[in-house]
Amino acid sequence: MPNQNGKPLGNAAGGTEILVGARKMTPSMFILEYNALIILVLLVAVSSFMSPIFLSWNNVVNVLRQQSSYLIIAMGMLMCLLTGGIDLSVASTVGFGSIMITQLVVNNDMAIIPAILITLALCAVIGMINGSLVAYLNMAPFIVTLAMDFGIRGVVYIISRGMNIMLSPKDSDPLLQSFMNFGQGGDPLIGIPWKVYLTVVIVLIFWFVLRYTSFGRLITATGSNPVAVTLAGINIKKYRFSVYVICSFLGGLAGVLTTASNGASSPNTATGDYAMTAIAGTILGGADLAGGKGSAGFTVMGVFIFGLISNILNLSNVPAYPQLCVKAVVIILAIFMRSVINKNK
Repeated sequence: MPNQNGKPLGNAAGGTEILVGARKMTPSMFILEYNALIILVLLVAVSSFMSPIFLSWNNVVNVLRQQSSYLIIAMGMLMCLLTGGIDLSVASTVGFGSIMITQLVVNNDMAIIPAILITLALCAVIGMINGSLVAYLNMAPFIVTLAMDFGIRGVVYIISRGMNIMLSPKDSDPLLQSFMNFGQGGDPLIGIPWKVYLTVVIVLIFWFVLRYTSFGRLITATGSNPVAVTLAGINIKKYRFSVYVICSFLGGLAGVLTTASNGASSPNTATGDYAMTAIAGTILGGADLAGGKGSAGFTVMGVFIFGLISNILNLSNVPAYPQLCVKAVVIILAIFMRSVINKNK
């Protein structure tokens, strides 16, 4: 079958990459295809002009610290979007992970290591429920995860009774102090928070998986052409199931890191903007809501675009509520840009 340039398409991935790499790209196509990178560069330039504090090392470290949890969640959301799904329950999962670990340590007197493992396992169970309903019962992911969001949020408030839970170091568990130091401390040499290093490792793992492993390629293929993948004898249900487990696990990990950073957990974490920011970041980074399109590298750019917008608005003393309006406009523009790109292909 010929492509849009009149050239035959090869079956091998390498052949397709050669054709794509050799195609002529007009300036307008380049802007549309690499809009995340262009927006990020322009945003840094404009922000540095608007505020002399923006490029200071302390502010850079602050942005990295703030966006680390969003980046971790965005990797899981990217996996869901690649299959043509979505996980709207991830914010509640973050709150559940944050509350559960303090509940186990403070109220159940459990050591920090088993508390972390149990918390992450329970968060993965949330993903298993989502994945089972979506993959094996063919229920709409939007409805399933939205309902799960309400349910988990209710569980969070029931467990915490609507109150914050402080996480205080105990002499009997020196690992608890190390856990809090990991969340609140950083590299003594240059001051980068430890959890930023963990985030970099997670992003690199997902970049490698999506680019170089059969699992990553099949996740993408499940969203881009599920019929062809099914006819090839591949069980796409297990791949759709797995991405929700991954997303909920990473949401739980973000919740655990949030508790370590704050030294406490709050039920209000479950009502945070984690899901919307992760979705917006992945779409800004080129992910397609229909599935089969997206990359870890551009998702990082998309998340940082959102983070830098919040940062420069804070530095400019813009109140929180107008910031929500700005973010809403950015999300709509991101979806519009993605639709324009798809029409020009």
